[in-house]
Amino acid sequence: MTRAFQFARVRNEGPSVAGRLIVLSAAPLEHPEEPSKFGIICTKKIGCAVVRNKLRRRVREILRAHGAPFENGVHLVCVLRWRAVEASYADLERDWRKAARKLKLQLLSREQDKT
Repeated sequence: MTRAFQFARVRNEGPSVAGRLIVLSAAPLEHPEEPSKFGIICTKKIGCAVVRNKLRRRVREILRAHGAPFENGVHLVCVLRWRAVEASYADLERDWRKAARKLKLQLLSREQDKT
C-alpha cells in the first residue's frame, strides 16, 4: 500500500491487535480473490532513517516467511513501536506471529458473524 487513505481505511475499519513491539491491523477486501497488500508504518520517533529502514526490512522478511495466512483478500498494516528498535529479529518475529494469529482469529470470527 502506498496511499494514506488505504492505511486510514485499514486502521479505521478493521480489527487490530497490539503486541509489545508491533500493532497489526487488517481489513478484508470486498473481493476475496484479490491479492493482499501490506503496509508498514514507522514514525520518525523510532530513530534515524537507517534504523527505520532496518526495521522495515525485518518486517518484510517476516511477512515473506510467515504471511501465508494472509495471502488473499485482506489489507494489512503493521505499526512499529519504539521498543522494536532494541528487539532482536527473533523477538520481532515472535511478536508478529503472535499478533497475526490473534488477528486471523478476529477476522474469522467477523466473517462468521456476517453469515
